[in-house]
Amino acid sequence: MTKTKDIIVLCAGGHARVVIDIMRRSGQSVAALADNNPALHGKAIDDVPIVDDDEGVLRRDPKSVLLINALGNAPRIGDSGLGPRRELFERFKSKGYMFMQVRSLNAVISKGATLGEGSHIITSAIVHPGCTIGANSIINTGAQIDHGCRVGDHSHIAPGAILGGEVDIGKSCHVGAGAIIEQGTSIGDGAVVGAGAVVVKDIPPSATALGNPARPKIM
Repeated sequence: MTKTKDIIVLCAGGHARVVIDIMRRSGQSVAALADNNPALHGKAIDDVPIVDDDEGVLRRDPKSVLLINALGNAPRIGDSGLGPRRELFERFKSKGYMFMQVRSLNAVISKGATLGEGSHIITSAIVHPGCTIGANSIINTGAQIDHGCRVGDHSHIAPGAILGGEVDIGKSCHVGAGAIIEQGTSIGDGAVVGAGAVVVKDIPPSATALGNPARPKIM
């Protein structure tokens, strides 16, 4: 008989509550949370205990657990990419650990879409046919990803953002809440699109784009 692997959520912040709720609604149980703040140890989030830090998880056999990366911090304007979330994912991957996908039952995910390891598709998000969502990326609440889009590894499409068809989002990008990316547009690696921005032209790597129409700046 195969032993069921424990599901452990890394980082006991706000995104962890969202993840725990999605997992429960899909009939899956989270065993524990881990957080590097020792003041949280012995406490709980929605009845899931916070039992350890990253080092404690790393002492467990990678074959005995499945991880969920709940470090969901968005960058401030001028900060490119999601460095801490990417670093956490890559640290555990380098030690042989595996990350679960998180898929809300209320999301619409085409069978013709491809989702990477550890990707999160949150409540009411839509991912259409031909889309590729990279590893460790978040498609957040109500975001719409139209046909043929590519979202690179470690990127965050924030709540309510809309990607038109054939949009290409690079690695470690952040597309802010309510932003609109015009069909066929490319966003370079590490770029940040501000909340509510309307992108009608390509954005270069590591730039920050604000406004309507969005104007990129290298910060």
